[in-house]
Amino acid sequence: MNKKRHVVLHAAVLATAMDAGSLAAQERAADGTASAGATVLEQIVVTARRREEKIQSAPVAVTAIPADALGKGRTDTMEDAAFKAPNVLFNGQGGPVSIRGVTSLGIAGGVDRQPAVGMFLDDVYLARPMGYPFILEDLERVEVVRGSQATLYGKNTIGGAINLISRMPGDTAGGEFSATIGTDLDSRFKAAFETPIEGTDWAVRASGAWSGNRGYIENLVTGEDVSDTDLFSGRVVATGQVGDSTRIKITGDYTRDRSDGGLWYAPLPLAFDHKATHDFEPENRVDSGGVSMRIDHDFATMQLTSVTALRGHEMRSYLDGDFTATPYIGQAQEETQRQFSQEFRLSSLNDDVFRWSGGLFYMHERFEGTQYFDLAAFPRDLWSRDVFEQSADTVSVFGEASYFLTPEWEVSAGGRYTLDRKSTTSEISSPSGSSMFGTPGRAEGDATFSNFSPEAALAYHLSEGNLVYAKISRGYKSGGISPYIEADGSANRYDPETTTSYELGTKATSDDDRFTLAASLFFIDWKDQQAVIYTTPFTRVYRNAAAATSKGLEIEATAQLTEEIGLRASYGYTHARYDDFVDTVMGAVYTGNDLPFAPRHSIGAGMTFERELAAGAVLKAGIDYTFRSSYAFTADNTYRQEPTHLVDAHISVAKDGWSASLWAKNLTDERYLKNYFSYSGTDMGVAAPGRTIGITLAKVW
Repeated sequence: MNKKRHVVLHAAVLATAMDAGSLAAQERAADGTASAGATVLEQIVVTARRREEKIQSAPVAVTAIPADALGKGRTDTMEDAAFKAPNVLFNGQGGPVSIRGVTSLGIAGGVDRQPAVGMFLDDVYLARPMGYPFILEDLERVEVVRGSQATLYGKNTIGGAINLISRMPGDTAGGEFSATIGTDLDSRFKAAFETPIEGTDWAVRASGAWSGNRGYIENLVTGEDVSDTDLFSGRVVATGQVGDSTRIKITGDYTRDRSDGGLWYAPLPLAFDHKATHDFEPENRVDSGGVSMRIDHDFATMQLTSVTALRGHEMRSYLDGDFTATPYIGQAQEETQRQFSQEFRLSSLNDDVFRWSGGLFYMHERFEGTQYFDLAAFPRDLWSRDVFEQSADTVSVFGEASYFLTPEWEVSAGGRYTLDRKSTTSEISSPSGSSMFGTPGRAEGDATFSNFSPEAALAYHLSEGNLVYAKISRGYKSGGISPYIEADGSANRYDPETTTSYELGTKATSDDDRFTLAASLFFIDWKDQQAVIYTTPFTRVYRNAAAATSKGLEIEATAQLTEEIGLRASYGYTHARYDDFVDTVMGAVYTGNDLPFAPRHSIGAGMTFERELAAGAVLKAGIDYTFRSSYAFTADNTYRQEPTHLVDAHISVAKDGWSASLWAKNLTDERYLKNYFSYSGTDMGVAAPGRTIGITLAKVW
């Protein structure tokens, strides 16, 4: 990026702060005494601790992105959401989410990817990245929770959690329609309708959106634009009440992706120029979705919550295996996944002095994944392959209790016991006879793991929205049996990995409710880290081969300067390195290297402006700036992403339910990689889209 652009961007950081009007604010809990028309930050209520509470009153590091900041041209993907929170990164070939440097094996781990950061849709754990939503449409909010979660979530996580909360139907009939067109025919059409059901206590909301574009990468072999989008997503939410004490929420969602897959790898000079040279016509099909039912029943002093869900996905992706114009190698991946989960939670209703919660969680998953790699001249049904099948069961018991020793001092403690059982089959075969996926073989195995993860915290509440807290917690991620086979032909077993996290945080709110601050210091000790190493120059396996530490800080601030102008800023610092990691077979020493996908510095800044115009029209505008410093994609740190500066902007006019918005993503046309790997010594990558400008017309009634 040129020096002039650096000057402009750094000036923008000093002049603005990050999209606060829409996030408007991580507020102080207003007590209802503020005078009408007072300039205050809007309240945001989160469920990061599995109960509704104001964000400034929650002793947890969390960033909330509300509904009016989500959607096309704003925060539209998980990558966008990650950029909105300090010390968070999303990369499709990685964990895919990294929080405070804690992530999991990405594409290096083969077909079996178990996230370190949990993704939850309406309290339901999404077990595989291919089951994640592609776009963030029709959500009430997104919560990014930093730090391991053991005592409150159905599924434990070692790095953090991302909560996606669907929009609920309202009390009156209404709907919305929007149409977007932008650069490279970047399009989105969305429709939604909601209505109460007459004569009942039920209401329903249904939404659907189609997204498409013609692609932003030029394939020099064919002269066509590639890396296109063809995506449909839909959701139905029904809510109702049975009697005075029971509430029910039923949700169903479905996503259909027929994009070309986007994996147009090319040598870096070509990649940064949005070009590729593939002779192979890709094929990509992903279908995912699920249904869930949540039941809440209030007893006199406690609440019972049941969350039942069935989810799954199927994917099929074929692409060029040598990433050149030569018809040499083809590769592919197929997945079929199904999961059933049941969670019961019991929690206190009277939270004045003593509060508690506890639960049971069960999940069963069946997964089959196959990777193919062979000469393109062979028919696809003869390609060499690695077939991985797994049946897994997880059972856990968890709970937490907190007690106010005084009106200011609160002490809490909890824990989780987890039992994991996995039964796995891995088979490498080569019907073509080329053995390009390695020596044929078959291995079967069963594995059982158990763990107890405690957590304790102490908080001092100075006043409403002002507190200091300290927390220590243990995170756990199960071991298993990998898709790879040991050199002796046996199953490749690996053990669980754990983190011990220490955190000291504070939240502050001004007396006039116009300014907020949230800050935290953290230290993470990561033991028995799961890594891929080589047992021979041609055979790789999982091992608990690494140990690492991560330390740093986070600061988030918001301000409502006037009724029209809102500001927000954030800064994150992460120093995450391997303490011990050696691959003896390959003679590689990674000790002292930075952890992958862990930028040292992250900055967010932005400003929003809102003004009422004549005749009841409303003008809204905003600018966002995000920065991520250099980071590595792999443990060897051979190639590092250059520092990345992104600027987004939007302006809209609305009247009588109609609105027109002009928006721009990556306004300065920054070039950075969204995927990277080293192919036979050549640095290969796929660059993210450049500048995208669009207009959205919408009607809400």
